[in-house]
Amino acid sequence: MIVNLLDKLLFGGILLIVLQVPVLSDHYVQYLSGYYEATKHQVEGFRSNAVRHGYPDEYAMINDLLQNPNAVIKDDARQKKQTLMEFDKLNQTLSTLIHGNYFERAWFISSPTQWKTLEKVLVNFKPGIPLSINDLVYSVLIALLLSTLLTLPLRVAFISRARA
Repeated sequence: MIVNLLDKLLFGGILLIVLQVPVLSDHYVQYLSGYYEATKHQVEGFRSNAVRHGYPDEYAMINDLLQNPNAVIKDDARQKKQTLMEFDKLNQTLSTLIHGNYFERAWFISSPTQWKTLEKVLVNFKPGIPLSINDLVYSVLIALLLSTLLTLPLRVAFISRARA
């Protein structure tokens, strides 16, 4: 009887926790969207500038600027190159968070490289319930699996003691 109560409490607690992964993922996307839009406008400016000056793309323009002997132009080109790399990384991040499955999003959010951003996202995080059926199903299944695995040793010990 105590094991059943513990099992139910554990399941409820785990369910509340695993339901937050999709909600946290949505908050993460909202947090990054503003930065993504600003960076996207910069990259579009690089592209239009490259086309206007006869370069095939922004990378060719930046590589040409890096060859310039003027230190200011080289520094500007490095900054542009850094912005392009950040934009590519943002594209991958948002793709994972928007189109990834439950496990991909959870893995991404919990990776050590994301901890600084995660801390910022958690400042405004409000717990909730995900609206996607897939997220709800994954959350319930994960909670069932984890609570079963965590209470299994208790059940085995309780049954062994009851038989003895």
